[in-house]
Amino acid sequence: MNRFKHILACIDLSDYSPMTLGYALGLAGQADLKITICSIVPLREVNPVYMAGMMYPCREDTKEYLEELKKNRTAQIRELIHTRYPEFDGKTDIRIKMGYPAEEILGMIDEVDPDLVVMANKGRSNLSSFMFGSAAEFVFRHCRKALFSVRDKHIFKRMYSGRELPETGELRNIMAAVDFSPWTEHILARAGWMAQITGAKLHVVHCIGTKELAWIKSHYIPENTFSEEKFLPKAKQRRRARLEDQIKAAGIKDMAGIDITIDSGDPCEQILYAAKDLRADALILGPLGHSRSVKFVLGSTIEKIFRHSPVPVLRLSPDICI
Repeated sequence: MNRFKHILACIDLSDYSPMTLGYALGLAGQADLKITICSIVPLREVNPVYMAGMMYPCREDTKEYLEELKKNRTAQIRELIHTRYPEFDGKTDIRIKMGYPAEEILGMIDEVDPDLVVMANKGRSNLSSFMFGSAAEFVFRHCRKALFSVRDKHIFKRMYSGRELPETGELRNIMAAVDFSPWTEHILARAGWMAQITGAKLHVVHCIGTKELAWIKSHYIPENTFSEEKFLPKAKQRRRARLEDQIKAAGIKDMAGIDITIDSGDPCEQILYAAKDLRADALILGPLGHSRSVKFVLGSTIEKIFRHSPVPVLRLSPDICI
């Protein structure tokens, strides 16, 4: 069964950092994984110091100030771990960088080479990271590793300004969304591994898309005899049988109580509806769909789910089948 071995948790010491650490350290503790914590000091916080160093070199030791800034950030992270997760005291590798957060996170990923990157859907600004060009979305599109975007489903909104702080949720129901692409067995294996280490129930969801149904209807022989009411029950039965075979191939057939749901409609809407209906606590997706586009295209099903899902989303590495 596929498993992760090394987690990189990206935090910025905002209100969302304890939640991010909670998910990352929770998985690390349950599966005995290596954990590295990454924090980026944005350029906007250090640019005034650079300017002061350029204009008034005798008044400000820029290099010394920046090193002190890194030490303070490291101390804050250690204090957060000591306060919230004392069992990890001294057991994490903490790395601090300065620059543009998205670019530095991608650089850190190349440097550390983790199996899984964990980061929140929001940060210091408390604006939804689901705005085009945000750090979270930029990393989502360009990260070549598995990415776990965590969020609190109880307070999830595009623009949340309330006083309630995001918290790490317990993983009781894990949902794997599959479309019979080359990544399906990997999705099932990763989802099975996560369900196994957390004790969660595994739900497997597949959607027969409206575009697929339209294509079948337009090519159906004899012409103009297609009946969706007659076609869907048999199609769902065939796909259930195929999913059961892929569950075996993924090495998780012995897991108890795997639930299979097959529906039809718009894939994004149906997956999000299923996540709500099944009370999913995490949603696991492949990196791409049948199109196998190298880029994460704006408007794709996977990107829409990433933007709109109120529950944490784990998107697998696009290199997993190479």
